[in-house]
Amino acid sequence: MFTKVHDGGLTVLGGAYELSDLVSWVPRGSTGYQASNCYLLSEGEDHLLIDSGLAVHSEQVLDDIAELIGEGGGVSMFFTRPEMDCVSNLEPIARRFDILRLFTGGVINPFDAFDDVSRMALRGRRQQIDGTRTAEGDALERSMTIEVAPGRILDVQSPLLRLLPTFWGWDEKTGALFTSDTFTHGVMDRPDGYRFIDDTVQDDTTPAQVAAHLFAKYEWLPRATKHPLRDWLVETFDRFDPEAIAPSRGAVIRGRASVRRHLDLMLAALADDAA
Repeated sequence: MFTKVHDGGLTVLGGAYELSDLVSWVPRGSTGYQASNCYLLSEGEDHLLIDSGLAVHSEQVLDDIAELIGEGGGVSMFFTRPEMDCVSNLEPIARRFDILRLFTGGVINPFDAFDDVSRMALRGRRQQIDGTRTAEGDALERSMTIEVAPGRILDVQSPLLRLLPTFWGWDEKTGALFTSDTFTHGVMDRPDGYRFIDDTVQDDTTPAQVAAHLFAKYEWLPRATKHPLRDWLVETFDRFDPEAIAPSRGAVIRGRASVRRHLDLMLAALADDAA
């Protein structure tokens, strides 16, 4: 069931999956459940879906979209990564709703798994996101903006912390920073558990837990020089001062106090002696 994140038109959709050693992006021995997230930004009759969730939650995601925008309604889409936990519900969404624009990055074509009719119908609505670089080879932080609606902009960032082409999004109206596959350490003890970390729940998260989830995905990080990542995170969070961290999986971290606490936990996990 979808859950409102902010009254400014931000809703989180998606289901939960049980953690085990079959889930490749969590630490070995993990137990409990984790949310798979996609987000709907809404401004009046205009909507932008950020990621599409796991295929196992397809029916739930599509029914929630229908309740929020109307059956067959129009929606734009933005993929933070060209990986299946972000893109796997594209085809069923395209069959049930009118995809107005599709923002993607990288060289993987999201239409490769489509039949010829669906591929041809949507190809002209795709807009490529490309992270640009300076002459020194450093990625520029701002790649582009996406107009959710007139006067409502999603600022797309090329993060320093990434494997495949990955993009973060910043929505000033709700204060939400969409962090894709970073800050994904929040777990639940049951599949219908509370999918937020905020000031209404006791938060016992430790730097070791944050590091374990981060290094399960970015397995090379323990051997890397990490202070540039810490500096980049501090600068990014100081610039935006987000009210919410919205990852593609795991708990949504909500409220500035919780956001700052989890930034500090991430910075501790990225200490050069962390392993």
